[in-house]
Amino acid sequence: MCGVEPRWTGLKAGERPYRDAAEFYAEYRYRPTDAFIRLLASHLEWSDADRVLDLGAGPAHLSIPVAPFVGEVVVMDPEETMIAEGRRRGAAAGLDNLSFVTGGSDDLRRLSPSLGTFAAAVISQAFHWMADQDAVLRALDDLLDSEKGAVALVGYVKEPDYNFAWLDRPPWNQVDAILRRHLSSAPEGPSPAGRHDPFPEILARSAFSRTELLTYEYEAVLHPSVAAAIGFQYSLGNVLARLGAQRAAFETEVRAALHGADTAPLTIRLVDSALIGRRPFAA
Repeated sequence: MCGVEPRWTGLKAGERPYRDAAEFYAEYRYRPTDAFIRLLASHLEWSDADRVLDLGAGPAHLSIPVAPFVGEVVVMDPEETMIAEGRRRGAAAGLDNLSFVTGGSDDLRRLSPSLGTFAAAVISQAFHWMADQDAVLRALDDLLDSEKGAVALVGYVKEPDYNFAWLDRPPWNQVDAILRRHLSSAPEGPSPAGRHDPFPEILARSAFSRTELLTYEYEAVLHPSVAAAIGFQYSLGNVLARLGAQRAAFETEVRAALHGADTAPLTIRLVDSALIGRRPFAA
């Protein structure tokens, strides 16, 4: 098991966009299917001799399904509440091969002596939050096995989107408009929007320049509900902190707007995916 002890990274509350979001993130955000994780594990030839780093892991929603296919998953996230939620859910799943590290991508260099070597690093919808993705990949170059090492950006394909496949439809699309109105006077908070190059370009100029896209199309049954519509919004960075005392008023307005909304299950074709980068073949 990884020997790194969890460490608070010193971020102030205003710099912690997911401070209060862990439970909602675990319940209402995208999670890859078990079938896709099985495909990814086979494609990258994982075994119980391998270790995988889940970077920007959130509440271990990717680490937990990966764990049965490898010897150890190191669950790493800068938010202590995410780590705590991941510990709880990992224990509930009966897993004993998850190790937890409180730290972000900027901590990789400092922690590398204790982290050890990995067969792969998986990042699920967190790469866009990492301020210097080129530096992250340079740090991972030192941490990943020289031959087998791979970086997998899981959830890369977002069309159709797991959540917005139903939240963009009437009457559920009212929730976003109501939220925007309640947040109109609140400061935006930290955001990664539009600050990075396309991920294939970033990988192409890194040590992991041999890229490919692994996909798995499947039929999903989604269950719209008022709780899920609200919970998804609370899973987003900064939302709960920005709402503050307006949270109760927001929920009351949403419940009134969605009173009597059709909650019948929806069957939709979705796609699990991973943009994978590996080192070039030896000349």
